[in-house]
Amino acid sequence: MNSFRAENFRLEAWLPAGFTVADFIALMAGLAVVAAFLAVWNALRTNTAFERRLAVVAHRKESLRQSALSPRRQRQQLTPAGLMHEAVKRLNLLRSKHATDARLLLLQAGMRSRDAVVRYLFARVTLPLVLAVAALADAYTLHLLPIPAHFRFLSALGGALIGYIAPNTYLKNITSRRVQRMQKGLPDALDLMVICAEAGLSLDATLLRVSRELENTWPDLAEEFGITAAELTFLPERRQAFDNLNARTNMASIRGVVNTLLQTAKFGTPLAHSLRVLAGEFRDARMIRAEEKAARLPALLTVPLILFILPTLFIVLLGPAALNIIDTFSGNHHPRSHEHITVIRHSGGGDDQGEAAPDVTEIQANDQNSGTSTGTQAVSSASVVPETAEVAAGQPVVIDVDATALASGSNWQIAIVPAGAPDAPPDFASLGTAAAAVAAQQMQVTLTPKTPGQDEVRLYYLPQSRSTPVVAARASIEVKPAAK
Repeated sequence: MNSFRAENFRLEAWLPAGFTVADFIALMAGLAVVAAFLAVWNALRTNTAFERRLAVVAHRKESLRQSALSPRRQRQQLTPAGLMHEAVKRLNLLRSKHATDARLLLLQAGMRSRDAVVRYLFARVTLPLVLAVAALADAYTLHLLPIPAHFRFLSALGGALIGYIAPNTYLKNITSRRVQRMQKGLPDALDLMVICAEAGLSLDATLLRVSRELENTWPDLAEEFGITAAELTFLPERRQAFDNLNARTNMASIRGVVNTLLQTAKFGTPLAHSLRVLAGEFRDARMIRAEEKAARLPALLTVPLILFILPTLFIVLLGPAALNIIDTFSGNHHPRSHEHITVIRHSGGGDDQGEAAPDVTEIQANDQNSGTSTGTQAVSSASVVPETAEVAAGQPVVIDVDATALASGSNWQIAIVPAGAPDAPPDFASLGTAAAAVAAQQMQVTLTPKTPGQDEVRLYYLPQSRSTPVVAARASIEVKPAAK
């Protein structure tokens, strides 16, 4: 075996592939620096926890001494919370009775920080002033609210009153909603407490376990039970913890639970049985409240029904009748002066294969109030058609008469009268010589007009319910003077 010689040693042969001698030297230098740093740090650091704490206290003492000896203290940075705290502190509101009441109200609303008390007191002091100044500024400059000039100071007084009432009202609304949430979750919490008590857990452990289980579903109730469990641990008297729970919740159901817990602790009664009875009572009370709301619903719907549904129903049902009555008594109802009526009349004859074709007659009825008629105009399918519209005086004219529709009447007469003659003659004898009796059927009648002028051919008849003749049909005819 060959002996090892120093001149034959080569460092590159012992290094990994790609790792040069320069890299090796740099790595060794880095490790030396880290080792030196650790050695110096280990030499300078304190060895025990007491020495470290003593060093921190000494450093704090030195910083306080330097700040006390400094002639110019650094100005603290002002924040909104700091400004409110400074204002409340200068007004000495934290020591007043209002501060004690505010703390209790904030605890019942779930607000436990000291800043919440400061903000509430600051709002009670400043909000009335701010709203009053805003109302006056709007009344004199902006005019956003429609307030008359002589009510400006009343608007400022109203703003101040709203500012004074608003914080307390807001806090009460939050408290009432929180109480409702805890009231809904209390039966479930009592069921969990029964399970924990039957499992052998103590009261402190039971409250802590229930608090963890209800954290996601009923966080408000879980928070109260967690605080009570913590107070039961460090308060000298357990009753004080339960009294604090009553003060923070201000609920009759919680007071019942607290009284039950105190009685079981004092007299040694079974806790699980008492909590089970309470859970059943609370669940029954919740069902009763739901039934009360359902029973109160018809009474609550009565007012919307009277105000919104019945008026529209009355308008739809009675509106048209009311409009007709108004038109009738006001005299504004005028029927149309001309009305076209289509009468479909079947003839009596027909063949064996079907009914006879209907005879469609369109007649025009004149208004009773028109200037050309003075009597009552009967609307029917009767008609008079002269063969010619012009005839000489003393010359006969043939007239086609259709009085079939007048069969229910009597005394049918056709006559040629002046165009301006009244529709209702005194009797049939006054019609003159240019008149003839007809029957209630289709026929032709020959009449001879005597007087030249613009005349009318009229068909009269006597209805069953009248005693004066009525015009059933008319046609215009012009009578010219006779040729010499």
